[in-house]
Amino acid sequence: MRPSRSFALCAFVMLAAVSAAAPPVRAAEATVKESKSWEFDIVPYVWGAGIEGSVGVGRLPAQGVEASFSDIWNNLDLAGMAAFEARKDHWGVLVDAVYVDLSDTVPTPDQIVYGSADVSLTEQLYSGLLTYRIHDGDKVSVDMGWGARYYRIDSKLDLTSGIAAGRSASLTENWWDWLAGVRVIGHPSKRWSLMGYADIGGGGSELTWEGVVSADFAFNKTVSLAFGYRYLNVDYDQHSFLYDVAMQGPFLGVGFHF
Repeated sequence: MRPSRSFALCAFVMLAAVSAAAPPVRAAEATVKESKSWEFDIVPYVWGAGIEGSVGVGRLPAQGVEASFSDIWNNLDLAGMAAFEARKDHWGVLVDAVYVDLSDTVPTPDQIVYGSADVSLTEQLYSGLLTYRIHDGDKVSVDMGWGARYYRIDSKLDLTSGIAAGRSASLTENWWDWLAGVRVIGHPSKRWSLMGYADIGGGGSELTWEGVVSADFAFNKTVSLAFGYRYLNVDYDQHSFLYDVAMQGPFLGVGFHF
């Protein structure tokens, strides 16, 4: 007999409480002035984010979740994050990919029957925006963007002890959100640029929005260092799955321009 859906999802909530987080959808991009040819930026980055909010599954009551970046780091198996931008003249494309694989061993409420469980959580976010530069001045540039973001959360529970050892259960949830955003880039000097970014969206989520502030220092024409702070809020409540969380923290990335 497989463990009940309620128990498996409760364990998922327990894992989320100590390790679920989504790194930033976008790191700061280097300034790109109008050009007759294509220009590209690739920015691998790390987001030191914590999480706070509520997670609920099925008929289980929503559980408050709160975890620092150190909590997440202790349960991290694999992570990959990178932003990409292509631009020609006033038009551009922004793409962001995030993959996070977390796992933990957690005790269950019934040690005799269920014992302990190995719980894994994989979270993926993929974003794409088409941008148009509505202002391109010497000191300030402004871009508008329209696109979508895809979320996917996979969790699995394997019982490792107790009477029900060897049983397993899993859950997958995925959805799309449309996005509309604006990015303002300031150019205080030849090597430094400052960025403010905000977007809002929905569709699969009832509402999602984010804000980013960052600074970018260009070592040369090819390599730059980006750092800043990002806040992302997601309110998803469908298919008996509640994911109403805010993720925030500093980020650091290295940009390559060509």
